[in-house]
Amino acid sequence: MGSNPSKQTLQENPENTSRCHFITYPTDPYSTFVGRKDPHHPRVNHLSKASFDPSHFFELFTSRSELQKILWISGIWTLFSIAQSLYDYLVLMTLNIIPDVELFLLDMLINALATAVAGLLGGAILVGYVQRWIRTIPYGAALLLTVMAFTLVIFFITVISFFIRAIFSGGENVLQSDLLSFMMTHVQSLHFLKDYILWLFIMMCTIAAFLINDKYGPGTLRSFLMGRYFRPTREERIFMFLDLRSSTYIAQVLGEQQYFNFIKDVIQDATPVILKYKGRIYQYVGDEITVSWRMHQGPDKLNCIRCPMEVRKVFNHRSSYYTARYGVVPDFKAGLHYGTVMVGEIGVVKRDIAFSGEVVGTAARIQAKCNQYDVNLLISEDLRNILSWEGSGLETEYLGDLMMKGKAADLPLYTLHANGSKSTKTQGA
Repeated sequence: MGSNPSKQTLQENPENTSRCHFITYPTDPYSTFVGRKDPHHPRVNHLSKASFDPSHFFELFTSRSELQKILWISGIWTLFSIAQSLYDYLVLMTLNIIPDVELFLLDMLINALATAVAGLLGGAILVGYVQRWIRTIPYGAALLLTVMAFTLVIFFITVISFFIRAIFSGGENVLQSDLLSFMMTHVQSLHFLKDYILWLFIMMCTIAAFLINDKYGPGTLRSFLMGRYFRPTREERIFMFLDLRSSTYIAQVLGEQQYFNFIKDVIQDATPVILKYKGRIYQYVGDEITVSWRMHQGPDKLNCIRCPMEVRKVFNHRSSYYTARYGVVPDFKAGLHYGTVMVGEIGVVKRDIAFSGEVVGTAARIQAKCNQYDVNLLISEDLRNILSWEGSGLETEYLGDLMMKGKAADLPLYTLHANGSKSTKTQGA
């Protein structure tokens, strides 16, 4: 596997030199190179379009991290709704108009309940679809889709509010009148226009929060605001360097533009998996992704180990798309290490949170050893010793040592296998 020239030949199609095929010997079930098809093949355009999957919408409510985002959005929007009602009340007070307190409280409660319900719907749309639109399509188109989705949400809030008001009032008075006509009159009023503009602003602020969160990584914005890393702080972290196999060879064959699109697709597919397993993306360097975990997240359920395994599964699952579009199925190698680093804010114009310490460089060197041992995953003994392997279905295999300059002992390296599937070439324990 990898960029071993002995395993790869390049055949040119005599009828069309723009088409070519990658050929590999079938000795490796996770071979990086597969047959390449014409980039103008109709199947490529079909596979490149994001499909709307309704089941994805309901899966959001079963994912703990996604559900937390939705609840946060719903809660914050509900607070805004209460604040808006209080603001309207104060405006009337400044005009020497004294509203009925009971009616005011009832109206505020109805609006809060309607906003909470609609917040769950709007939050699910934002987390499940708008966040994905922002990441995968131009911002202009994403904002247009967002405004359309928001308009549906605000009308939904209006309908819910009227029905809740009907329930609280016993239903007879409201239902005896023309409810639809009453709602249409309200939608055409200046009061509705004011609410629409206000909630459009709140929606855009929510989207801006998503953009900032994506720009700096989950949790980083909160650290900036709280000044957590204004002064350098010592922390224990797990680091992973995730590197694309045979990237030089792929770049030469695909060309600059196609290779750039290839890397863009690869990162878009790998990032959600990293976030799912609580990893924090430190930086993208070309075709390499640097990820870190805090010590209460990385070892938990072997997140730091499951992450690179799941990334490879995703690309195997998406192999038909990459085969049709690029002729290459991406494959990664990963190196992981654990230790102490210094974390702090760095920069003046473009501020960022940076890590420094031996553990970062060592993790990169471990990843580079994957080619030497012909494996996709290597971890250090330090990391191996702090992880709980019981019930994981995995076992470690010693492969060799990493020479550590200036230290008395070298660092043993291990790869992973499913229980009972160790390689027979292993030497040592």
